[in-house]
Amino acid sequence: MNVVRLSPASPTADLRALQEVENFASTDMGWGGEDTWTYRVLTEEQINTELLRVCEHGTKGRVDYATFQPCTIYEARSQDRFVVQNWDMPGGQWAFSGVFDGHGSHDTVDFVVEHLPARVRSSLQAILARTTASSAAVSRLLSDAIIEIDNAITQNFLNLFPGGRETFAQLSDQEIASIIEQKGKGEHSQNILRCMQGSTALLALVDPSGTQLWVANLGDCRAILISEDSDGFFTARRISDVHNGGNAGELRRIVDEHPGEDECVLDKRVLGFLAPTRALGDTWMKIPAICSRRVLMRTNQFRTAGISDEYINRVVTPPYVSNIPQVSYQRLRKCNCQSSRDPSNAAASTGAIKSHVYGGVSDVALLLCSDGFVDLYENDDLEEEYYLRRWGTKIGEAIVPFSSSPSPSLRSSRPPLNAPTQATQDRNQSRTNLAVHLLRDAIGGDDVSRASANLTVEMDERWMDDTTILVHNFSQ
Repeated sequence: MNVVRLSPASPTADLRALQEVENFASTDMGWGGEDTWTYRVLTEEQINTELLRVCEHGTKGRVDYATFQPCTIYEARSQDRFVVQNWDMPGGQWAFSGVFDGHGSHDTVDFVVEHLPARVRSSLQAILARTTASSAAVSRLLSDAIIEIDNAITQNFLNLFPGGRETFAQLSDQEIASIIEQKGKGEHSQNILRCMQGSTALLALVDPSGTQLWVANLGDCRAILISEDSDGFFTARRISDVHNGGNAGELRRIVDEHPGEDECVLDKRVLGFLAPTRALGDTWMKIPAICSRRVLMRTNQFRTAGISDEYINRVVTPPYVSNIPQVSYQRLRKCNCQSSRDPSNAAASTGAIKSHVYGGVSDVALLLCSDGFVDLYENDDLEEEYYLRRWGTKIGEAIVPFSSSPSPSLRSSRPPLNAPTQATQDRNQSRTNLAVHLLRDAIGGDDVSRASANLTVEMDERWMDDTTILVHNFSQ
């Protein structure tokens, strides 16, 4: 019999073992109950470094972006998408940006990202080739583009069947099964999958002069305009409606459109299933139920999408999910601003912002975000008024040092005595990238333990929604 004898651990080994676990803690992630999960406690510098490692971030033109899903499970990969593009057009360069929050899976949101920006660009180019674009014309093309892309998703599905939707009642089960088998493969299979998935869309368009802004919204992403007033205070206001069950007006609209259907809205969800009240895709809620019963229910993806007979039976007078976006237009306010940290001010040593603005209010930034960013605040039962005020402050404290007219006395021609460390670079980057700066606040703010947990908790399921933030900086 062979006996393995282990020597007792040395004091040094014991100390090392303790050090390996002392930086770990457990959390219930605010869910309550008995379940807890382990996470690694990070320092502030480590949080900045880890956040930059985990999130996709960067800058395109004047737009800072960050998109974030810390769960590394393949099935939990982010369904958020974003687009930032500059278009050279007759008369100058237009800035286009968009946030798209997919649900159900990735096929629909990927289709929207591929086709919707291109559709907007071609429509805008066609208008500008003939004449100058009026605000009404641009608003109309944004709305038309969103509706056309959604209609294309529906039509691509119906085109799989000879005669379209009218033939669903006439085709035999064998004929439908044969069509699914023959046409429901390869690229055509996505025409079926997109009917069981969806995507929101939030688009922003800025003209070459930088003075005109259009925002088109379908779903529950948010567009927030950040402004600086004559007293140097930064404020934020939402300039897009929220199309989900939290909007009483949206629920009332659906009920009014479907009189006598008690189940058109249940638990503040469309048909008791979907939170957004407006979206691209989700075609099964926009076409007769027979289409779903005879086609979609035959696919393997039907059950995995979470759809059931119970929901299909509630489809009586479609559509229930709208594809009509809200489009707004406004002129951006600009003034002669000079913002700086005033070293003569005693408050400067504490980082307080001292700014001088001449000529009234100036719109300094546009924030576009998916609902996951909002959830990081609303999960703490914080009201919109609170986090809008906080976002205004956070944008302000990051913008002030990089104002277009900084005080000459604050510019230094002397190089730093020592090269910056990686931690310093990470800290600076998380502050100068406005989207990352906001994301850092959202995952925990001053609560280092919470921020650490959101970044490192060891869970095999998602603990937060996909989060995407774009910040268009007008102050540069």
